[in-house]
Amino acid sequence: MACFQRLNRTRGFTLIEILVVLGILGLLAASALVALSVLRGGSDLQAEARGLSRVLELAKSKTVASEGDTRYGVYATSTTPHRYILFQGVAPLYDYASRVAAEDQVYNLRDAIEFDSVSFGGGTEVVFDRIQGTTSQAGSAVLRVKANPSNTTTVYVESSGIVEIDSSSIPGDAARIKDTRHVHIDYTNRAINTATETLTLTFSSPPNPDVVKNIAIADFLSGGQIVWEGTVQVGGEDQKLKIHTHTLNSGVGLNDSQFSVHRDRRFNTKPLTIEINGSPDPDIGTLIQYDAAGITTPGTSIYASLPVVQ
Repeated sequence: MACFQRLNRTRGFTLIEILVVLGILGLLAASALVALSVLRGGSDLQAEARGLSRVLELAKSKTVASEGDTRYGVYATSTTPHRYILFQGVAPLYDYASRVAAEDQVYNLRDAIEFDSVSFGGGTEVVFDRIQGTTSQAGSAVLRVKANPSNTTTVYVESSGIVEIDSSSIPGDAARIKDTRHVHIDYTNRAINTATETLTLTFSSPPNPDVVKNIAIADFLSGGQIVWEGTVQVGGEDQKLKIHTHTLNSGVGLNDSQFSVHRDRRFNTKPLTIEINGSPDPDIGTLIQYDAAGITTPGTSIYASLPVVQ
């Protein structure tokens, strides 16, 4: 009997114990796969940003060199399939629509990456000028990781033709430093008339008069959203901004929107007020206000929420 008891105490694992161990191993494996996916996504994001930057530089260099006696540009699409195309323009427009399609060089984004937004001069293409390599379609393309949309990188094209990469890749919301370069404002219970209304930017530069920039919303609609990015000269200094919506006239009553404002203090030194104007039923308040240092003050509109720093 004693021998039997010793044998019984040293027998193998029960089925339940084996299943528990397998379950734990499965969870560990799943966690490792998620972590690997995040790391790979970040690596792919930077690689795609560098690739887009190189192709933009290539389009500029081909134009400056008068290769083919024409101008070159890059077209990008934030709809499926997400890709960008180096194209050869044709006089007199040199745009994507009139290009030499047989000369297209197509670059598809990696499976883990997509365009969050594309705005070059309010459109989806940028064409460079001969001799100096400048462009009238300055703007940016924002790339993001599909599995982690907050992980983004922006490729900028300046009017001078300079191409830059500015990464906002972040490990997690709680671990990062936040500032007012990127804020969200909910705009609720009022539909925006996209056909008639404008975004009005008012810059202060005492003792000089205010500089007012009116942006016709109808001219800057892309994929059903407002997308505007540009430069406004105030007091001899360029102010560079991006304003777009994540939602536009959505919700049950089709009257809820969310604005995203990018105002980097490296490129902005003047106080700014943003408001919506131009409707028969106008919103008499402001959307948001900035002081010269970039500190925000909530807008006075009854429809605008407090700005939320991203």
